[in-house]
Amino acid sequence: MRTAAKIIVAGVSTVALAGGIGAGLAYADPTDPTPTPTPTASASPTEKADPRVDVRKRRGLLATALHGEVTLAGKQHRVVVFQRGPAQKVDGSTLTVRSADGYTATYVIGTETKVRKNREAATAADLQADDRIHVIAVEDGSTLKALRVRAID
Repeated sequence: MRTAAKIIVAGVSTVALAGGIGAGLAYADPTDPTPTPTPTASASPTEKADPRVDVRKRRGLLATALHGEVTLAGKQHRVVVFQRGPAQKVDGSTLTVRSADGYTATYVIGTETKVRKNREAATAADLQADDRIHVIAVEDGSTLKALRVRAID
């Protein structure tokens, strides 16, 4: 019985040693003989990356969100609503937006609403159907009052 135990221990040890040596060789000797490229500076100091790309990366979930609402704490709780999609209808002081998933909402555009179109200050009269819209609003009862409207035609 003692001899059998020695044989088993010797066999297991040999397999473990061979596996360790094989892993070490695989790690130390790459199978691909091509040299690893060294990093080089590709952009000159005068070139700057587009800052909007960094902003989109930081926004994460909001960069791809279609619509939603958030309840903010404070002296008075506020429900903030946001939506992204094409304008379905623009009628005086109301704006109807339909997101890609079919969600549709109508927002009231007041005098305190900040409207921008193509990155410039605009008014509600400048908005047109089929403009790409991103609206941020507050819920006031059953009314959605737009705080900010960004449009791109």
